Amino acid sequence: MSLFMAGCFDGSNSRAEAPAPTIDFTEFVKTQFDRTTDEAQPENVNGVDLSFNDQNNPQAFDDLLQ
Repeated sequence: MSLFMAGCFDGSNSRAEAPAPTIDFTEFVKTQFDRTTDEAQPENVNGVDLSFNDQNNPQAFDDLLQ
C-alpha cells in the first residue's frame, strides 16, 4: 500500500503552469535604449516570449534613431 501511495505523491505537479506573458518587442527595444548607461547590464532574453505587434509599422523605431 505504501508503494502505491508513494507513486501518487512523487512531487510532480499535475496542474498546468500558466504560460509566460508575451512582451511587446517594440517596447522591449525602446526600454533597452533607455538603459544606455556605462553600468547597464545586458538583458537576459533566454526564454522571453516576444510578440511582434509592429511588423507592418515601418515607423515603429523612428523616435529612437533620429
